Amino acid sequence: MKKRPDIADLAATLSEAASKPLVPSAVMQQPGNRKRGSIAVFLKVPPDLHAKLDHEAVSRTKETGKGVSVQQVILEKLQGVT
Repeated sequence: MKKRPDIADLAATLSEAASKPLVPSAVMQQPGNRKRGSIAVFLKVPPDLHAKLDHEAVSRTKETGKGVSVQQVILEKLQGVT
């Protein structure tokens, strides 16, 4: 395979691109980027705990007529609402 004549230019361009962030830092630091000031969190709960929370969510959905998710039940318990 023949070497490209512009290999030095290509290497310089790739090195320059690699040193720059993918997202401008001004965009990353804007306080309004988060949706309603919340942060996504992933929880893995044991099956028995999930079953209890799911039962409570289903019961509350039937009582109120509005969909209540397991996540809502967890958040309300953490906040001390219920």
